[in-house]
Amino acid sequence: MNTERRTLLRRLAALSVAAGLAGCGGPPDSDAATDRPPLPGRGDSLTEASSTPTPSTSALLAEEWGFDTVTDVTDLGADPTGESPIDDILAEHAGPEELLYLPSGRYLIEETVSFAGDERIGIVGADATIVPPQGNDDTIVSFGWPEPVGNAVFAGITFDFSAEDTGGRPLLAKADNLLIEDVAVRGEADVNQDLFRVDVTDAEGSGMVRRLFLPDGAPPDTKVTGCEVGDDNRGDVSFVDCEIDRFPDNGLYANPPKGSVHVVGGLYENNGVAGVRIEVADDAVVRGVHVRCDDRTRGGVNMRGIRLRAGRSVVVEDCLVEMLEVTSSDGAITFASELQSATVRNCLIRVDAEDVNAIRMKSAANDASRAGPFVCESLTITGTAGSGAAIEASDREGVTFRDICIYQPGTDRDGIHADHVSGEFLDSSVSVTGYPFVLNESNLSRRNVSTREGIAESSEGDDGSCGSGGIGSDLDRDW
Repeated sequence: MNTERRTLLRRLAALSVAAGLAGCGGPPDSDAATDRPPLPGRGDSLTEASSTPTPSTSALLAEEWGFDTVTDVTDLGADPTGESPIDDILAEHAGPEELLYLPSGRYLIEETVSFAGDERIGIVGADATIVPPQGNDDTIVSFGWPEPVGNAVFAGITFDFSAEDTGGRPLLAKADNLLIEDVAVRGEADVNQDLFRVDVTDAEGSGMVRRLFLPDGAPPDTKVTGCEVGDDNRGDVSFVDCEIDRFPDNGLYANPPKGSVHVVGGLYENNGVAGVRIEVADDAVVRGVHVRCDDRTRGGVNMRGIRLRAGRSVVVEDCLVEMLEVTSSDGAITFASELQSATVRNCLIRVDAEDVNAIRMKSAANDASRAGPFVCESLTITGTAGSGAAIEASDREGVTFRDICIYQPGTDRDGIHADHVSGEFLDSSVSVTGYPFVLNESNLSRRNVSTREGIAESSEGDDGSCGSGGIGSDLDRDW
């Protein structure tokens, strides 16, 4: 079953990747970069966003995941008006044989509904909203505590957190294989408790989180994370076409001690610490993601875009990162001190926020994280940010910058600051108001690099030569 489930989930991920990245051979142009792209599968309301399962599609899910029947909870006496709790009905009937189906309506859950050790468990809905009692601060649905379940399915459900002082964890999912799809939270989570947590507990297992929609976040004075991959993860987890916004302590926090993480497509806006944070032991890929910070009143401190916290083989590609307005920030894409190797390629990074780096490589924590390789290639860096530098790197070896176009017309903006860095800077152009290169005890060989320093300042944020595809053309000085 594990092998079959893993194959199925990978096939689903591949289909989503193909749909999400069609036509994305390179970064979008700068005008399109400021538009908010529609999220695949998202309609004009949360109801439409979470209405994928129907009786027929629920039957298909039941067949694919091995359930004998699909049971409509209203046939079991569940109240779809939200007046009477459905806790006991879910606890009694959800299990290996029955996939529970919630038709359109509002369903009250008063206390945590937990399932542990089952071969499979599944709850799906269509235009279905789960409502916790006002003041809730606990987990609402728990799959796999204290013992993980075999296979878990949760889809087509909206949680209503609009009541004052209401939050808690909508779903805890610890399973050998899991699918979470078309799930949303409506309302700000104004309780200091992280929201979703997923753990794929089998090293041969897979998890798919697709179209998780968390647009309302949590108050800036809390320490709430939107979704995290937990300490019990051992398998592969994919996040596809999710939207996670306005969380002060990371939007997506993927830090499994084992297993791989793939983040494909989706929008992550105005999150503190990082929109997407990757901290893995095995492989990780962030592809086709849009991260945007443009509201300092909603984000927590240090609003990074994509934070590569740790890992030995991390790839970021085909992404759009916009740092337009922030509380504070280490950078649009950051290489943390513990990161051992990474590649960032084919991305568009726009930085308007003052003194914020587009790329930041922090000083290595040890020899293992110093040696690299660290590769940045086919990047376009634009925006009106002043002060500081577009790229800042410290205490790293094996660094390669290739096919980089930097156009930053903000006041006193430099191209790259390198401190004790060894590597190469190739086939690129750097146009800034300050100095193209500020090197301190660094061996950064340069070949086919064109620069302009002291360019005219601009408030328009155009991309200069970068948008024309004319890298290296009509510039002042060549190496």
